[in-house]
Amino acid sequence: MRRCTIGMLGAMLILAQAEPMGELEETVIEAVPLSKYHVESVSTALLLDVPPEELPVTIDVLTDDYIKEANPHDLHDLLRTVPGIYTGGKTFLDRTSGQYTIRGMSGSEATIDGSLGLAGPMGTFMDTSALERVELAKGPVGSTQGGAGSTLGAYGAGGSVNLVMKSARLHENFSDYHLQTNFGSDMQRYQLGGDINRSLLDDRLAIRLPFNFDIGQSFWASDYPARESYFFAPSITYAVRDDLRLGMSMSYQYLDQPGYQGIPIYQGKPLPGFDWDSNLSTEDMRDRYHGLTLQAYVEYDANDRWQYKLGAGISRASLDFEHLGSSAYAGGSYDQKPLEHQAGDSVYQQNNIYARANAMLSSGNVDHQVLMQADFNRKVRKGYSFFTSVPEYDPGWSWREDDYQYTRTDRLGFLVQDYMSWNKWRALAGIRYDYHKSHLGNTANSFSPRGGLSYLASDRVILFGNISLTESPNFGYMSGVDEELTDSWRAVQYEAGMRYSPIESLWFSGSVYQIDQRGFALAIPDSNYYETEGEVRSQGLELSVTGEISDDLSVYAAYAYNDYRNLSTGSHFDRHPPHSFTGRLSYRIPAGYLQDVLLGVSYRYRDQYSTTHRAEYISEDHFVKASHVFDASMSMALSKFGGSDKAELTFRLNNIFNERYIESNRHYYQAFPGDPRNFEIAIRTSF
Repeated sequence: MRRCTIGMLGAMLILAQAEPMGELEETVIEAVPLSKYHVESVSTALLLDVPPEELPVTIDVLTDDYIKEANPHDLHDLLRTVPGIYTGGKTFLDRTSGQYTIRGMSGSEATIDGSLGLAGPMGTFMDTSALERVELAKGPVGSTQGGAGSTLGAYGAGGSVNLVMKSARLHENFSDYHLQTNFGSDMQRYQLGGDINRSLLDDRLAIRLPFNFDIGQSFWASDYPARESYFFAPSITYAVRDDLRLGMSMSYQYLDQPGYQGIPIYQGKPLPGFDWDSNLSTEDMRDRYHGLTLQAYVEYDANDRWQYKLGAGISRASLDFEHLGSSAYAGGSYDQKPLEHQAGDSVYQQNNIYARANAMLSSGNVDHQVLMQADFNRKVRKGYSFFTSVPEYDPGWSWREDDYQYTRTDRLGFLVQDYMSWNKWRALAGIRYDYHKSHLGNTANSFSPRGGLSYLASDRVILFGNISLTESPNFGYMSGVDEELTDSWRAVQYEAGMRYSPIESLWFSGSVYQIDQRGFALAIPDSNYYETEGEVRSQGLELSVTGEISDDLSVYAAYAYNDYRNLSTGSHFDRHPPHSFTGRLSYRIPAGYLQDVLLGVSYRYRDQYSTTHRAEYISEDHFVKASHVFDASMSMALSKFGGSDKAELTFRLNNIFNERYIESNRHYYQAFPGDPRNFEIAIRTSF
C-alpha cells in the first residue's frame, strides 16, 4: 500500500513541475477574501447538481472556508462543531464508531461523493484538508444511498454525511501552501500543507495534490510522544474527448497518536480523583492507523440529454490500538475493578461499484432530471478486539481465540429518481430497492421511497415539504445461538419548512421534522440476545442563515432543537444536547489604516444533557453541563504592511474564555474534554 502511494505521489510531483512556473498566473494578495458560507449548488447528497434552496429536502453545507476556520484535527472534530450532529466520542468500542448521530438518530456513515463509504475508523480520523465541502442531507437516506445492513450500527435514519473531495481541475494552474502552529497550556500543534494543481497537454490532463503534515501534543498527553499525521490526496482528470472523461483519485493517511479513552464525568465535572487532563493510558499505548481510498470513473456524454457514468472505489483502514481508562466502576475499590482495558487490531474495508445514467428531459412544460443507478457495496471487518474491567493493568496480556471477529454485508441496489421543475414548482420523487446478504448467509429485501415538493412563492420565499422512508435488515444482532435477526427496521420522516432570501446573497431557512423508527434491535433483559421490538421518535426544529449580508460581511448561523423518545420503553431524557447553536461572522474592514483586514468571530453553544450507560439513563447527577466556546481571528495580506504580495497572515484565539467542557462522550465514564484556550498563527501563500 505504501509503495503504491509513494509511486503515484512521485509521478504526480514530477508532472506538476513539468509545466514551467513562468506559465502560472501571477497571484497577488491585496485583500483577504471574505469567508463564503453559502454555495450555489450541491451535487452528492442526492446525486443531483441543483441549488440547495430549491430542493424540497434539507441539505446543509460546510464550505471550504468553514473547514479552514474550524482547523480540525480530523473529520470528527469538524462535524462536532455542527448543531444537531453528535458522536460517541473518539472511541473504537462504540457500535457506531466512525459514524454520526443526526436529528437524534445514530449511525449515519460518511461517504465520498455520495457513493463510497468510509471504512470503520476512517470516519473518525480522516484529515479534512482535501475536502472541497461537506454536504449534510437530513432525514432517512435509504432512498438514495440504500439502508445499511446493520452489523450492529450504521442505521442512517437521521441523515447522511457526504464528502466532496478536491479533484483535479482542467484549465487551472495554482500552488497554495500553508504553515500553521497552535500553542497553549500544555499543548502545541504544527501543520505544513499545500494544494497543487496543474493543467497539461493543452488542458486535456489535470493533476492535483492536496497534502497535510500535522504534528502536535494534546493537553491530556503533554508528556507523551507527539501525535503525527501524514496525509496525501492526489487526483487525475483526463478529457479524452469533449464528450469523454476519465478520472482517478486516492487518499492515504498515516496516524500515530497517544491512546486515550476520556474521563468519567459526575455532576458536570470530572469525577473526584480525576481532572480535565487525566489520562490513565501509559506512554506506549498508541493508536496506529492507516487509511486508503482509491476511486476511478469514466463519464460519457451520449448527447445533450443523456450522460452515463461508471465508477468503482475502495476504502480500507487498519487500526491497532490499546487504551486504559476508567470503567463503569470508576472511583471504586480494587474489588469493583475501576479500570477498563481495551485493545484492537482490525482491518476495515468497503468496496463499491456503480453504473449511473442521468438525463435532462422535457414533457410538456415540465423539465425532468432523471437518475437511474445500479450499485453494489461490500463492507468487511476482520480482526481482534476486546474490552474488560480490571482491578489493575496486566502488561502481559495476549490475544485469545474468541477475540477474533469477522463480519461482512453485501448490498445490491437499484435507484430511480426524478427531479421535476414546472413554473414555480419543484418536485422530487424516487424509490430504491436493495438486496442484502450477511456473512452468515441470511438475506433480506428492502424498499426505500421518498417524495418532496417545493413552491417558489416569490424570488425570495420558498415553501417545502417531504416524506421519506428507509428500511434495512438488523444483521449482526443475534436472537439466539447462531440465529441472526433478519427482520428489517423502518424509519419514516415528515418534514416541512420555509426559506427566505431578503437579499440575493443571503438565505434564511427553517424546518420542523418528525422521524419514527420501529423494528430495530432491542436487548432482551438478562440476556445477550435481541428482538425487533424497538420503537423511537425524534422531533425537532432547525434554523439557519448563511451567505453575505454585504460586500464586507458574511454569516453562518445554525440552531438545532431535538426531542428524542424511546416509545418501546417509555424512556424520555436528553441523550444529546436538546439545544445547540453555532455562529460565525466574517467582517472585512472597508476603510482606514486597517482597510481589507478580515476579522472573524465564532460562538458554539451546547445545552446540558444526560450521560448514560449502555444508552440507559443513570441519575440526575450524571450529566454534561452546558458549554459556551468563543473564538476570534484576524487575517491580513502581508503586502499591506511591506511584506510579500503572495502571502496572507492569520492570528486566531481559540476558546477565548478558557471554557472547560466535554466535546463528546460514549458512556458517562468515557467523556472527551475539548481543548483549552490556545493561540494560532497561520501563513498562507499562493502562486
